[in-house]
Amino acid sequence: MSMAALLHRHLFGIKVDGREPIWYIDDQTVLYPAGHNTVIFNLEQRIQRFLPGTDKTEEITAIAVSPNKKFVAVAEKSDKGVITVFDLHSLKRRRLLTATDSLSKEFVSLAFSPDSKLLMAQGGAPDWSLTIWTWEKAKFVATIKTAASPNSAIYQCTFCPTDNNLICVTGNGVFKQLKLVDSNLKVLPNALNKREPQNYLCHTWLSEERVVMGTDTGDLLVVDSLELKAFIPRSPSDSNSIEAIVGFSKGIVTGSDDGSIAIYDKTDEKELYKRTKVFRIDNNAVKIRHLAVSHTEEQLVMATDNNQLYQFNLTNADIMKPDETNFDFLATSFHSGQITGVDTCVRKPLVATCGLDKSVRMWNYVDKTLELTKYFNEEAHSLALHPSGLHLLVGFSDKMRLLNVVMDDMRPFKEFAIKACRECKFSHGGHMFAAVNGNTINVFATYTCENLGNLRGHNGKVRSVCWSADDTKIVSCGMDGAVYEWNLKDFKRVGESVLKSCNYTCAVCTPDGKTSFAVGSDKKIKEITDSNIVKEYDLPGAVLCQVVLSHSGRMLFTATDTGSIQSWKFPLTNEVQDHQCHSRAVARMCMTHDDAHLFTVGEDGVLLMLDVRDKEIRAAKRDKELLPFSEEILVTKSDLEEKTALTTDLKLKVDELQLHNDYQLRLKDMNHQDKIKELTDKLTAEIEAEKARHEALLAEKNDMEMEYEERIKNMEERHLLSSQQMEAQYQHKIMAEVERYQQLLEEKELLNERWDEQNSLLVESHERLVQELTDEYEYKLQEEQLALQRVRDEKDDLLRELEETRRQVEEDADQEIEELKDKYEVKLSAEREQHLRLKGENGIMRKKFHAQLKEIEDGKDDNKQLMARQKELYHQISMLEKEIAGLKKEIRERDETIGDKEKRIYDLKKKNQELEKFKFVLDYKIKELKKQIEPRELEIADMKHQIKEMDQELERYHKTNSNLELTISDNKLKLEGQQQEILMQRGKCNDMGNKLKRYHNDLHAVIQYITEPKQLKEAVKALYQKHVQEPPQGAQVEQDIQKEYNRQRDYLEKTVESLKKKLSKDMDLHKTDSTRIMHENVALIKEINELRREIKALKQGGMRPPGGGATGKETPASGRATSSRMGVDPNKEIDMQREEIRRLRNRVDELEGVDRTRPTSREKLPPMDGFAEGPERIGTPGAP
Repeated sequence: MSMAALLHRHLFGIKVDGREPIWYIDDQTVLYPAGHNTVIFNLEQRIQRFLPGTDKTEEITAIAVSPNKKFVAVAEKSDKGVITVFDLHSLKRRRLLTATDSLSKEFVSLAFSPDSKLLMAQGGAPDWSLTIWTWEKAKFVATIKTAASPNSAIYQCTFCPTDNNLICVTGNGVFKQLKLVDSNLKVLPNALNKREPQNYLCHTWLSEERVVMGTDTGDLLVVDSLELKAFIPRSPSDSNSIEAIVGFSKGIVTGSDDGSIAIYDKTDEKELYKRTKVFRIDNNAVKIRHLAVSHTEEQLVMATDNNQLYQFNLTNADIMKPDETNFDFLATSFHSGQITGVDTCVRKPLVATCGLDKSVRMWNYVDKTLELTKYFNEEAHSLALHPSGLHLLVGFSDKMRLLNVVMDDMRPFKEFAIKACRECKFSHGGHMFAAVNGNTINVFATYTCENLGNLRGHNGKVRSVCWSADDTKIVSCGMDGAVYEWNLKDFKRVGESVLKSCNYTCAVCTPDGKTSFAVGSDKKIKEITDSNIVKEYDLPGAVLCQVVLSHSGRMLFTATDTGSIQSWKFPLTNEVQDHQCHSRAVARMCMTHDDAHLFTVGEDGVLLMLDVRDKEIRAAKRDKELLPFSEEILVTKSDLEEKTALTTDLKLKVDELQLHNDYQLRLKDMNHQDKIKELTDKLTAEIEAEKARHEALLAEKNDMEMEYEERIKNMEERHLLSSQQMEAQYQHKIMAEVERYQQLLEEKELLNERWDEQNSLLVESHERLVQELTDEYEYKLQEEQLALQRVRDEKDDLLRELEETRRQVEEDADQEIEELKDKYEVKLSAEREQHLRLKGENGIMRKKFHAQLKEIEDGKDDNKQLMARQKELYHQISMLEKEIAGLKKEIRERDETIGDKEKRIYDLKKKNQELEKFKFVLDYKIKELKKQIEPRELEIADMKHQIKEMDQELERYHKTNSNLELTISDNKLKLEGQQQEILMQRGKCNDMGNKLKRYHNDLHAVIQYITEPKQLKEAVKALYQKHVQEPPQGAQVEQDIQKEYNRQRDYLEKTVESLKKKLSKDMDLHKTDSTRIMHENVALIKEINELRREIKALKQGGMRPPGGGATGKETPASGRATSSRMGVDPNKEIDMQREEIRRLRNRVDELEGVDRTRPTSREKLPPMDGFAEGPERIGTPGAP
């Protein structure tokens, strides 16, 4: 008989729902809760140590590490709430604390004092009591209720980092600063009384008097010396709450509920802190629960709401970009929800898990690493790993999938139509697997995926399936209280045990398949042999939900719904050993093939690896030769080819880069050698110059030493003579002052007698004032002590500076000694004079003492007035600061407006310069064009003649068009008459239709009397009288009207047809005429352009003499131009020609407006050289 021992080896997961769940022990070690344990994780060695939970407690609610990093306090939920203090070096329990007077079952926050001797705990609902202990002696110190009502929630309590007696507490609508005085907690004045209460989610101390708080609205509040010093509002685009806050040397870091951290740097502005950068976790926009900074302030670690730990490099935050991937997992990623399945294989050190976070993960339990992770679209409810480790069976909500585990992925191979499979299991040989489908067990072949058979018999859902060692039998249990044994040769049931009062959740069988063990809702473990319950044992206080049997058949383990694991003595007895492992119910358990490790997963999202220790089994295992784990993996051909191609490309790139680097290195070597040579030459020359300078300075120094020695001797002689003279002079003065002192002493005695009388009267009033002032100045004294501490720190800094200064002064003392002698001799004489003066002032100061007492009382009144005045001035300052901010903003806006206007003025000036240049060019063109007016006047005369001919032709067209318009107007009148006739006929038809409807209705009413002749006769008469008001006429009239209508319609159609033909003929005629005129215009324009080119050529060739040209001939154009110049004044003629052209253009426009039926020309006339297009620009040829 043996009982195996269980030892915690490694934990994958974290519990983040407590306050401050992660702490740095040193730069490479972190501490955090996981399951029902506290994990101490070394990041370099990847080794975990564990602090176990306390028996009969539910879960860990808060953790705190002492400032000296020697102790850790762990708060656990129970009937009264329990706090356990551990030694971090020995991992032993040092003290167990509990609050007996508290009604709360838990502590929501813990904190050590700066000297690590006091421990403070904030209790939960309903009383929210804050309790302080001297934890090493378990001595109660003080307690106070921090929440105003049970509905208020307290989130955090902390000690001041430099004062054991100063405490801060924050919560929903609660901010309190407390002071521990003589075992009592005194509430200090609240700096936020004037503000509306907010939900203060977190806070941190930045100095001995400064606290920074974060709210659910994303605002930061800075309280310093019990006053609100700064309010940092959230960004308008950011509405996230601040869930965590931590301080460091450069400022603070905050964590929000959208997975982002913000860094605030210290500033000298009013806000004290300014947000500089914001970083977001990629694809993980969840709440950040806690932040922790390492001792060197190089790393920032954060815990998120989905059970993940991230690491951020704080030293490189200034150069990081927010859009880059800046966060790394602290160790590996964990499951973010309940884990529903776990299994191991034989040939590889792998354990597979799946959960409700829709992920399937492969863990290496030798290296303690996460090998593979894949996310799916559906939740996974069960999982089975093939003994080879190369195949994975997962039951999803929609289907069950068989996956191949390749090198870096899990690829689906086959899908089975089994929804929400809660249990699946490979056989020990791996050639078959069983999957639960409701109350049926389906058995499939692994490599052909053929359904070998179905096991039916359960009346409820099947919860567990177990294969025998030879894979010939299956043991199953279900919610119907039945445990069945199945034979896979004929797929029939060979054994059964039914207990209706128990809902079984798990069952296993021994390697020989003869005995089964089952657990269920009755809190008992049952041993079943030959369908009979042989033994059953009860575990009080918890429901057994899982059971696992080692492959050797010598160790039995169970798990409960509270998260504990039991090791039973085997063969089964009532001896059991309990281990606290998970904080929630255990969902699945499995063991490795060599029975060395036990893996458990729970609803808390934690995978726990336990070492199994049993001497008998270890000895038996040594006798067997254990095979090493295989290193083979599955790789698809496409992946292998892609990797090979990528490797080839990378090798080529490496070769190219190596050649390039060699070349660059040779170039750099050559450059460095040249630079070294230049620097060597330069430094050699400088050294020679410095040597010469040193020799010159050395000679100058010797000369100055001899000169100053002579001066010192002369000054000593003069000083000796002056000191003797001053001693004689001051001796005489001292004697006179002594006599005066005796007189003043007598006066002093008289005054003392008077003062004693007055003093007796003042003592009584003084005592009353002292009592009042004692209370008033007690608080001020505390502030002065804090200020004194700061002054002492400044004094230490100044002393260090003084030591440095003194060292430097001593080095220069030889050079300054003579100057100091003269200086101190002068000071000595001044001190002697001051000594005598102070003796005389002594009596005066005593007189002033009484006056000062009176002034103190007046000063108190003045102080009160000044305090009131100070408040008014602070209010005025705040108002003026707001006005200044508004004015600065207005000034910035006006500066921007002025800048825009100045820029616009500059653009307009530049544009004006360009327009002036353009104007100059246009003026020059106008001058040139005026010179060309005379030859164009001849062209205008020719055009007038052509226009006259065109006017005559247009008049003919106009007459023809007027005749056609008369014809068309007649036809339109006839057409309108016909349309009116048609409208009348339509109205008549509508009236007749309405009458016909009424007649149908009346006729229907008459038909109702068809069986009663008399009533029928009366109804017919009434129908006739109603509808026949006039006697009917013959049908001949209607036929005549129809014939006349048809005749007129035929006449009109023929008339319209003839008009259409006539109109088309006229349009063809006009088209030919317009085409002919257009061709004539084109010919004329060409001729004008030719004449213009000839004139231009003549001008370029030079003007002929008056007697004739070289050829003796004169062109017609030149002759006409000469005659026109000789006849009349050219300017008048030009004006007349322009007026005539304008009149003709207007006439053409009128004719074109009348002749609307004239078709437009499809071709445009070519433009005339030197004339702009459009009628409005004819008068200014060549105008731009």
